[in-house]
Amino acid sequence: PTAVSLSPGCSGLWHQWLPRPSLSLHPSQGVSLGDTVTLRCHLPRPAARVDLYKEGYSGFEKQADMGMVHDVAEFLLVSVKMEDAVRYQCQYQVLEPPGTSKMSVPVELVVT
Repeated sequence: PTAVSLSPGCSGLWHQWLPRPSLSLHPSQGVSLGDTVTLRCHLPRPAARVDLYKEGYSGFEKQADMGMVHDVAEFLLVSVKMEDAVRYQCQYQVLEPPGTSKMSVPVELVVT
């Protein structure tokens, strides 16, 4: 069953809560300063927008807003710094019917 919730600030519009995506890091281990890391948000269904959240930052860090995103949205962290060594989560939105997924389980980037 799909849970339906009233989202704050949505002028009384009902939003459907969608299954959560999963987030993975590539490479998954042994990231060094200056490396490039790909964060992949794996989607259970096509999405109109995918947001990546970085712990300690408000709002989304990056967004994949390229029409319809199928299966996976990729986000690159180029030239990794120590301040990038935090937890990340992703979330997606669909337009019909309007809905926002739950956040993915957090994934921690460890920089050596």
